[in-house]
Amino acid sequence: MSRFSWCAAWVIAIACATQVVGLRLLVVSGNSMSPSIRDGDLVVTARLWLRDSVGDIVLLERPSDGQLLLHRVIEQGEGWRRTKGDASRSPDAERISDAAVLGGLAAVIPSGLFASLPFPHVAAQFSAGQRVGVHVTSAPGARAEIGVPSLSGTDAAGQLLPGGRATWLFTLTPCPSGVAGECAGATNTLRIDPDRFAPSSTSGAARSLRITSTCRPLGTATWTASADLFTASWSAANLATGRLATLSAGAAAIECQVQLTLLGELTAANSVMALPLRWGPE
Repeated sequence: MSRFSWCAAWVIAIACATQVVGLRLLVVSGNSMSPSIRDGDLVVTARLWLRDSVGDIVLLERPSDGQLLLHRVIEQGEGWRRTKGDASRSPDAERISDAAVLGGLAAVIPSGLFASLPFPHVAAQFSAGQRVGVHVTSAPGARAEIGVPSLSGTDAAGQLLPGGRATWLFTLTPCPSGVAGECAGATNTLRIDPDRFAPSSTSGAARSLRITSTCRPLGTATWTASADLFTASWSAANLATGRLATLSAGAAAIECQVQLTLLGELTAANSVMALPLRWGPE
């Protein structure tokens, strides 16, 4: 056999072996897996290194945009996983199906020199700093008072940084019972406004938010969990996905803490995000 034939045979054999084990060489972009994996490191992943265990570092294709991501598995169930960067404060916004997992981490070569080599890149990135706000529309007879937000994880300009949170304190007074018109309902809810939020529900901003709420009667000390929503799963057709708090008409006023946590990557076009809420009869 000629030298050319031997070379061709070796190339074909290596290519076939690479396909079988799913071997990939990737340069990391970002520091959300620090200190074990840093920006510019070269990583090797392979399907053979998948062990289906919590704690594994996996290569996945994010369902929302197809981006490759290298993060650690923190929770898993039948057919799905939830992942998080080691240096991130919050889990990734999306659940990852088995089909979206491409391999497990096999090796890390820690050198920023590889950033200039022509290997594909995989993200281990934090979100960009973003400004966020809340806008509430109340029905006649219902009242919503909003306090100044408490910020955690912001820069000097007040923008949320990776895993940063903004928390607003609401005082909610429901519609009195027996009032006609918009206050005729028996139950009042604080919810994400479906009409104003639905157009942005498929945007990068909407997929990168986690919204939680806790409430208590005025004058009491114990907060009760009301909702924990990942807006990646928002559905305008299912109003239950946007419900943050519920109160019967005519009941005493309550106070609620609504917390917005920034997750994932956002583009410069989404530098300001206003969360539209609605308070009144269901």
